[in-house]
Amino acid sequence: MNDKPHFIFIDPRSTVVKQFKISVTKFVLVIFVLFLLIGVSLKLAIDLGVKFNHNSQITQLQAENGTLQQQLKIMGDKILTIRNHIDQIEILDDQIRSRLDLSPIEDDVRQVGIGGSDLSKTSAIAIEDLKLQSVILNNQSTLARLEREIKLESESFQKLISTMDRKEDSLQYLPAIKPVLNGRITDGFGKRRHPIYKRITDHNGIDIAANRGTPVLASGDGYITFTGTNGGYGNFISINHKYGFETKYGHLQKIYVRRGQFVKRGDKIGEVGNSGISTAPHLHYEVHYHGKSVNPSDYYFNDIEFE
Repeated sequence: MNDKPHFIFIDPRSTVVKQFKISVTKFVLVIFVLFLLIGVSLKLAIDLGVKFNHNSQITQLQAENGTLQQQLKIMGDKILTIRNHIDQIEILDDQIRSRLDLSPIEDDVRQVGIGGSDLSKTSAIAIEDLKLQSVILNNQSTLARLEREIKLESESFQKLISTMDRKEDSLQYLPAIKPVLNGRITDGFGKRRHPIYKRITDHNGIDIAANRGTPVLASGDGYITFTGTNGGYGNFISINHKYGFETKYGHLQKIYVRRGQFVKRGDKIGEVGNSGISTAPHLHYEVHYHGKSVNPSDYYFNDIEFE
């Protein structure tokens, strides 16, 4: 009995029938080769698919990387612009401080350095494999520093505003006008020969001559600390102007204010008189700064009129 497999081939275009015989070994070999070819084809197809997908991902990452580089450049340009603005603000800050007699902020303070890192471990790991890691870290560090500098300048300008407000307030309390506007100074500040005692004495103020009853004005904002008779000064008023200034008004004919009353610059507080030790109607006017008498003429200008 012949145990070889038979293959019969019938040509559809004719009635010819062909028969082939093949051994089992050859048959198995042919089947194996066919499966091997199929397997290799599948492997090549899978490899091509994976490579195509990988190339697509690389292309996408390259595009994203290009976009990221562009965005980082824009961010860097904006950071540089902000840096320039802050530099200008620091220059302005120093100029204002100079005009307000404040010390400039020292360079060491402007460095606003801190210890440690601004990045958490998680974010550092997240960008560890990026080629742009140094750029990203540098931008983050610069932004953090700019934020601290802006905070420092904000606090500085708050101090400057407070100082300016205080100085503006102090100007209101400054004894800056002559208390008898059209009066004539008959005796100045300093050493003089006393008109009554006929000896050289310290004259701690100035004498302003005017007609009896001429209005006497407060030379600056302040609180009345004394009204009444004060020895040789006769009828007398004292005003505390804050910020170390105090003014005194003597030889008054009338007093229009009371102790504790707040007055503003230019308010009528009394009238020129001849009370106390006086030879003729005039106002004796003194200015004290932190308890020491100073020349009142240094605190007003004759060419400034008060309304």
